[in-house]
Amino acid sequence: MRILSRADVFNAIQQARSLTEEQGNAFLSQFYQNNPAIGQTFLSAFPMVIEAQSEQMSHVFMDTCFDIIYVYAQILGELPTNVVSPQWLQHKIKALENESKTQSPADIKNNVQIELLEYIDLVIDDVADKSKTGQAIASLTCNLLFLVTRLFDSIYDELIADTVH
Repeated sequence: MRILSRADVFNAIQQARSLTEEQGNAFLSQFYQNNPAIGQTFLSAFPMVIEAQSEQMSHVFMDTCFDIIYVYAQILGELPTNVVSPQWLQHKIKALENESKTQSPADIKNNVQIELLEYIDLVIDDVADKSKTGQAIASLTCNLLFLVTRLFDSIYDELIADTVH
């Protein structure tokens, strides 16, 4: 796994945030069209789970997920069309969930994009409602964004031959 540097992540997020709404929508539309299994999961299924509890946090998830997708595309390159099947994605999600149950938090943290996780934590902390319910939905949102990051790492590590590992 190639670890993304703080500067790379910061620069890519700055680029993402400087896009016009039209440019951002075009980027996401192209991403969704080229990789419907990922798009359906990250941009439809996950936000629906969050939206059932908080529409605002669902929007935060979508914005942050966009940033994550953009960071990977800018730093590691755009994904090839249909690189991931729905079956592979489901299998990988289950494998990562099982892995998180059997590994210590320190082991998991050693195998993730720390800079992206810090960014995710900052975004969620900035908008999280401090009530018990608000903290629960913030935790769910953070966990799903963490899963998105780990899935992207797996996609680039396992399925894209030209990615530096």
